[in-house]
Amino acid sequence: MQNENPATSGSSRSALLKKPRANCCTGLVMMVLTALSILDLQEAHAASESDQIVAVDLLTVKEPRSQAESQLRVIRLTTRSGATGYGDYLDFGLPAENEEETLARLVNRYAEQNHKKDIFLTDPSMRAVGVGHTILGQTAEQILHAQPVTGLGVNALFPREGFGPMWQGPGKSGLVIALQSALLDLSEEKGPCRVRLCPSISIDREVDGKRRLNTPDEMQQTVTSLKQAGFTAVRLELAGALEDEMKARGECAPYRYPQEVLGRIDRLVLASKKAAGTEMDLVVAANMNLSTDGMTFLALHCQRNEVTLLENPMALRHQREQCEARKEFNQTLGFGGDYHVIEDFVQGIKNNAGTVLVPDAGRIGGVTMLTRAADLAKEAKLKVAPVVQGGPLSLLAVARSLSGREEVLWVTSPNQEQWLKDDGVLKIPLQMTQGSLVSESCEIDETKFQVKRIAQVETTTKEK
Repeated sequence: MQNENPATSGSSRSALLKKPRANCCTGLVMMVLTALSILDLQEAHAASESDQIVAVDLLTVKEPRSQAESQLRVIRLTTRSGATGYGDYLDFGLPAENEEETLARLVNRYAEQNHKKDIFLTDPSMRAVGVGHTILGQTAEQILHAQPVTGLGVNALFPREGFGPMWQGPGKSGLVIALQSALLDLSEEKGPCRVRLCPSISIDREVDGKRRLNTPDEMQQTVTSLKQAGFTAVRLELAGALEDEMKARGECAPYRYPQEVLGRIDRLVLASKKAAGTEMDLVVAANMNLSTDGMTFLALHCQRNEVTLLENPMALRHQREQCEARKEFNQTLGFGGDYHVIEDFVQGIKNNAGTVLVPDAGRIGGVTMLTRAADLAKEAKLKVAPVVQGGPLSLLAVARSLSGREEVLWVTSPNQEQWLKDDGVLKIPLQMTQGSLVSESCEIDETKFQVKRIAQVETTTKEK
């Protein structure tokens, strides 16, 4: 055996002595990093728990001073930390107990569907029923950005065609956009907003429990007041009393208005046009209940009366007939009020159903789908004019999602003039400049509302 070099053997012993020390240092570093990562996870988990939604309340105005205030319903989501998010919708005619049950179902069953990437992203070919998840116990971010589930065995799926109305249910579209507005409010997705507004008004009114058409003077006064408030567009809804009269005549949709009824519509449109002048765009909105002849006759009358836009003359199931019939006139036509999926708009654009997309914000699936509809309009060099069946909070959420887009004509909703008042139910009312919404925030005055708990997390006392 060869003798070891003393120098080498000394350095080897030194190295051997240093290794345990180095290993010890490395171990300490790993322990510290592990401890820190555990603390970070614990902090993240604690933060996540504090952001969990634990309660849902329904707020109604205590002493309403207008029809708009009596119809306003506000959803309030509360997290474990006490943060709150608000959304709203308008009363859709159900008794109070049924309305609360419908809202509870939306919160507890329809909020998140397993097969969707986004809970408000409607599927182009199928709709899910059955398995759903409550929003309680989750954060707004988790709900808004739910990941897709590949296994569909837990869902009962049905073909979309013919199933849309059953899926929506009464008032569902308004509730959907209200819930989404509250979630967006919780996630603090706010920012500047600038989009043109278009208040929607009915051509009838209720007197002594019965609906009747307005007089030309009443229409002129209403449009004049909106013009003085600063609006640059107004939408006239052809529903209510007109539908009552057609039913009394023994007609069922789709139908054509008789010449006598068209003459009454003409007088109201002309009175509104006179009040609007050249400063306001005038929109006439049918109720997706006309036949091809009914659409053609109404469109020709609107064209003669210089109406800016005729909306929703025919239902989705008659899209092909509408595309053929609109070749008979040049009136600008809006379509899509009863469309539930983006694919319907794709087909409508392909077949030339109209030149303006008019999606219902809740029915199409919320702001995510509205932006997709706006993208379609931009690609096809068309315009979009969405409708919101809600109050100021839902209006602001939709307007913010479409702010600054050139393809957006305006955002339509009822009672818009009510949400601009300083002495109303809003602590921070909406702000409008030259007909455009310019608000960054909107806040209700909770002292003017009564609160009812709809759902809450079941809490249990933990043993220490």
